[in-house]
Amino acid sequence: MTRPIKSDTREKEDRLQLALTAFANKQKTATAAIQDYNVPRKTFYRRLSGVPPRNLAHQKDQFLTHTEEGVLVKWITQLTQQGYAPRHNTVRETAQYIRNRRNPTIGLVGTKVETLGVQWIGRFLGRHPELSSVMSLNIEGVRIKGTSPERLKKWFMDLGAALTEYKISPENLYNMDESGFAIGDIEASKVIINANIRQKFQAKWSRQEWVTSIECICADGTFVPPLVIFKGKKLL
Repeated sequence: MTRPIKSDTREKEDRLQLALTAFANKQKTATAAIQDYNVPRKTFYRRLSGVPPRNLAHQKDQFLTHTEEGVLVKWITQLTQQGYAPRHNTVRETAQYIRNRRNPTIGLVGTKVETLGVQWIGRFLGRHPELSSVMSLNIEGVRIKGTSPERLKKWFMDLGAALTEYKISPENLYNMDESGFAIGDIEASKVIINANIRQKFQAKWSRQEWVTSIECICADGTFVPPLVIFKGKKLL
């Protein structure tokens, strides 16, 4: 299988590629490229002879190629940014779909279909440290667009200015909000995200029967007991 690339290994690989490029473009001799970029002489000449790096040496034996896994990582990153991080089963199904498209005879009678192993997700995450498996948190889709760093920064600046102008003390500052959950709905699930984006929220558009809780807390730490509202049989 393809090995994960650590940060120090990646840095060495970058220097090696620079050395190989400089030699191929006749900018440096082989000896000068090896010395200037501080790369192992044996590794340099092995690459010139066509030997692949260690993390790609067994690419032919893995379920997806290095390029195909790169496409899958890009797809997960895009979904993470949009608030629709895929679940484990979705990633597995997509990986299977990518593999099946490599063979146009898939689906014909008598065709043997190679399927994913049970441990594939864990190995896939190990090869791509920028990905992580987390428990998702549901959030209304419109809120994702309204929580950009620019909007949040402006909101806190405006709040600070108002508190200073009107000399509002913490004991006179209250925050009230409502929160709720849908009865019978699964509020959390395990998804795969790009860890560099650090987005755990999962956009949710469906509406069901809700139980609502109205909460109020003071800036000094005190709070009012929450008001819990269930669905009524009659409108009062």
